[in-house]
Amino acid sequence: MKKQLTCSLLVAAMAVSALAGCSGGGGDTQTTTNAGGSSSNNNNSSSDTTDLTTDKITLTYWHYEDETTIQLMCEKFNALHPNITVEPKVISDMSTDLSAAAAAGTFPDIFSGTDSDTALANAYWADISEYYDADPETQNLLPTISEYGIGCFDTSMRFAVPTYYSPSAVFIDRNVIEHLNLEMPDTDWTWDEMIQLIKDATVDDRTGMKYYGLGYYNRLDSLYGIAACSPEERAIKGEFGFNGDDFDLSYWAVGEQQFADLKVGGYVSPQQDTQAMEDWSGDWSTWFGSTGHVAVFSEGFWSYQNIWGTDGYQEEYGLDIVPYVTPNVVDEKEHNVISTMYMGGVSTSCNYKREAYEVLKFMSFGVDGWNARMDIYEDESITNSSGVALKHSNMPVPITLDEGVWSRYKALFPTDEEHKPFWDDYFSSITRPVPYGWYNIAGYWNFCDQYFNKIQIHETVDAGAAKAADYVEEATRQANYYHAEAMLGYFGADSAYAEYYGQILSDEDVAKYQAVVDSFAQ
Repeated sequence: MKKQLTCSLLVAAMAVSALAGCSGGGGDTQTTTNAGGSSSNNNNSSSDTTDLTTDKITLTYWHYEDETTIQLMCEKFNALHPNITVEPKVISDMSTDLSAAAAAGTFPDIFSGTDSDTALANAYWADISEYYDADPETQNLLPTISEYGIGCFDTSMRFAVPTYYSPSAVFIDRNVIEHLNLEMPDTDWTWDEMIQLIKDATVDDRTGMKYYGLGYYNRLDSLYGIAACSPEERAIKGEFGFNGDDFDLSYWAVGEQQFADLKVGGYVSPQQDTQAMEDWSGDWSTWFGSTGHVAVFSEGFWSYQNIWGTDGYQEEYGLDIVPYVTPNVVDEKEHNVISTMYMGGVSTSCNYKREAYEVLKFMSFGVDGWNARMDIYEDESITNSSGVALKHSNMPVPITLDEGVWSRYKALFPTDEEHKPFWDDYFSSITRPVPYGWYNIAGYWNFCDQYFNKIQIHETVDAGAAKAADYVEEATRQANYYHAEAMLGYFGADSAYAEYYGQILSDEDVAKYQAVVDSFAQ
């Protein structure tokens, strides 16, 4: 059995991304250390850049993306604004790098990161509402950014915007379905149909390797939690049944239990670098996505871009991978999709916030920036230090809805008559992202770190030692407490942000969150 080492490198590169609710990413909140500085805002539309300074200035942009891509993006921005030099830097560890920079007085002007709690606890991101609200391009972004206040953290202010978007994805290997004499589902399939296909495609072939119904990077409980109910029932806009006000883990528990039952029942393939994988494939290092013996995959979108979509890969391993819409549990529900979504903002220490906003926009949602990215991705002669064409190096999905950008983006994926319909349906289904919790819910990672992961809920339920439902009441109480504590700590009268903006929360919200904290202590 041939090894798939690329996947190991990919997972290392994307280690901050989610396995599922509270299973990866994020980081501990640091001791409060303000980034410092002052603001000099104005009311001009950001599309009118005549108000930008004519002084020669240098702005620093710290990020988690492909180093070569962002270096080229900086050069393209510099070409548009010759007096503004943008110097990029890849973040090694967000908490460590930023706190060291704050202490040394070398804080970046703009940064994109994976752990919003660290940024909010330390008042690192400035309020950019004035620029964002005046910018007409913000009216043509993925709709949940506005509807769910992604980057506002349940306040009336905007501290961040999504800078990197990669949706979760369900993929199917058509060759496995054909080999097992099964039917390919419609792309508007339901959750129950997906579960049934996983079971039907698990076949113990005594003459060779067993076929498994599911191989996963993203756990199914996170996918289920976002698709679990209609907006009329509960307007879920975050993990663990979060609706912008509080949590309800009863939605998570159903998906968690279904996933655990699939694992216990033998429907889920072994993971790479395990004894189970060696027993199954004959090689410890095999990735299930290269075996040709798995039907359904719950993956990050980058698994196609960085691995399956590279030249000759599927032919070498006998695969025919196509994307599928994440199925809805409730038929009439809009297709929201759980997503990796780095947040970026302008630092409170930045002396050129107006200009920094233009850099942030160019790197994230701006049409000019996205067309610059497409110039880079379309030219496969441009490679990174590993010799990889940049479209195969963690290329994000557009945040703008601009038709020209999307037309160019879709052309980077299969356009033949046989495969294009799958891709068209998939792309139509990913315009409503919901970020994993630590990107957009204050206190989420503290809850994961100090409760959920600490008592090893996933491992216990997966082993069949407990039922997910057993944790619902206490986990909901804990999640609401950590969120309320964070909202008070980040945006209350005694927060680090109070130095800049005073108390951000209304008195009514302060009372609401304080009641949750007080109730928890009783």
